[in-house]
Amino acid sequence: MKQYTTVHPLFMSFYSKSLYRDVGANWRKISYVYLLLLLSICLIPIMFKTHQMVSDYIHAKAPDIVKQIPVITISKGEVTADVNMPYVIKDPENNSPLVIIDTTGKTTTLTGSSALVLLTKKSLMVRKDKTETRTFDLSGIESLTINQSVAYDWIETFLDYFVFVLYPFSLLFAFIFRIVQALLFALIGAVMSARLKANLKLSSLMSLAIVSMTPSIMLDAAYNYADVSVPSWWLANFIIALGYFFFAFRAALERPSERQNGSAHS
Repeated sequence: MKQYTTVHPLFMSFYSKSLYRDVGANWRKISYVYLLLLLSICLIPIMFKTHQMVSDYIHAKAPDIVKQIPVITISKGEVTADVNMPYVIKDPENNSPLVIIDTTGKTTTLTGSSALVLLTKKSLMVRKDKTETRTFDLSGIESLTINQSVAYDWIETFLDYFVFVLYPFSLLFAFIFRIVQALLFALIGAVMSARLKANLKLSSLMSLAIVSMTPSIMLDAAYNYADVSVPSWWLANFIIALGYFFFAFRAALERPSERQNGSAHS
């Protein structure tokens, strides 16, 4: 029967052999749920910091760009604007083109330009990367007016909601990354277990690997939130996680007599 709950590893994973013995013996699928919950919690402060950084950057840079936006009207799929064509919205930092508006037909591609967006009479082209540009047909838009006020509304809406879109994708990526890392540790443990003729199954090793990553995950969250820089932090964090896995593996192998002798230190 499982002795510890999913709350206990948040602090006991740093020192407790008895926790790891319980994890190795009784935790199976619950370890995956625990990892998901742990990552969910650790990502929250990072998301707050990301939101603040993006918000500060956009609020600092947006006014100089937005003030260049003319009144743009899309009626029955056709674009008109109250400026001479082609009209270029530039990056205020280096004066390079960001958006080109040309309804005359003279500019039909982003090739040869560093601009990211081209708005023509009937389409919108967006540069995805150096080799790919996506084109969107505007024929489905019956009526739309874009001006500086609308642009600011869009910016505020983006700032209000982008973190809620970013969070689940970040959580999924972090979960997959940590599962792969746990599998690597579990395979190392399987080799060690075979050499020691121990009876640890791969499922037990996966649980041990997942829970033993708790200190490194929490330290990594604190590192990413704090304004500090540690050379080769990713390597240091990996070594910390591997060290705790060895600690957990050794605890899971202890014989009953060793457990009794070491219980005072668990």
